[in-house]
Amino acid sequence: MAQLKFFFLGYILLQMGSGYAQNVGIGTATPDPSAKLEINDPNRGVLINQVALVNVTNGIAPVNAPATGLLVYNTNAGIVGGSGTGFYYWNGAMWVRLLTGTSNDWTLTGNAGTNPTTNFVGTTDAQDLVVRTNNTEKMRVESGGDVGIGTNNPNHTLHVVGDVRIEGDFINQEILGSHGAAVQSVPFTNAIWNPINNTVTSITIQDGNGVNNSAVLITGFARIFGGNLNGANSSLGGYFLILERADNPAFTGATILTYTSGACYIETPNGVVSAAIGYGGGGHISYVDAALVAGTTYYYRLVLYPNGVGINAGTYDIYQRDLNVIQIKR
Repeated sequence: MAQLKFFFLGYILLQMGSGYAQNVGIGTATPDPSAKLEINDPNRGVLINQVALVNVTNGIAPVNAPATGLLVYNTNAGIVGGSGTGFYYWNGAMWVRLLTGTSNDWTLTGNAGTNPTTNFVGTTDAQDLVVRTNNTEKMRVESGGDVGIGTNNPNHTLHVVGDVRIEGDFINQEILGSHGAAVQSVPFTNAIWNPINNTVTSITIQDGNGVNNSAVLITGFARIFGGNLNGANSSLGGYFLILERADNPAFTGATILTYTSGACYIETPNGVVSAAIGYGGGGHISYVDAALVAGTTYYYRLVLYPNGVGINAGTYDIYQRDLNVIQIKR
């Protein structure tokens, strides 16, 4: 019996020596010459070692100093930096998950069958999301929610450093007080806004300090209120304010009016009737009809006194070319 055991042991050693010299076949007597090891079994497979990896960059535990190309099956669904359970191999610096047909990774050609509730581009920890081109940061979404374009330190919901161009409509349906879409300074003293649910094309420029108001060119009606008109604009020919209808951009009324500074010139769309509103030397506001200036002393058509005799409290509103006041004086 002992001799029989010795015979089988010698036979196995001879087979191992032959396999070491060439290649090894398990389940086959003729392993493929291109393979160092061939395993052949019609009913069973090869079971790779199952390891609970902790972090894709961890090359110490649980596998210490893994060889490049080492293959394991990760059983830890919460592996840091990885994509759940599955086959991972060590590329010399980190564990890399082998892609499968059911991978949840985003691909270069896009993904199909995604669910916006569970599939997203972003982070699951308190880290910023950075978008780069040419390996240079172009946009950052901070973990707190602020978005920066051209800056890596945004301090507003949208913080853009650089020029911004908008083609198309800018619409905001949120009611800001009595206004619709608005652009305001931080102390809410200067603003450009459009009344919500307005039936005509209009825009309002409001300057709380009344300094350096600029020109408005618009189809529709323009209203300016809140503060005084102050500060000359060289681009407007020395006038404090010029309002024109967009369908008649050539302003000709100023050539026949005597007020050349400190006045607001208004022209109707047909260019025939022009007028001016100026601040007179006596401290009054004067309205001048251009059709009555030439060859007549009938100069002031309407005078509004800010104080003194004839003052009445009220609201003065220019709208649809009508001027409504409390008191009229000739």
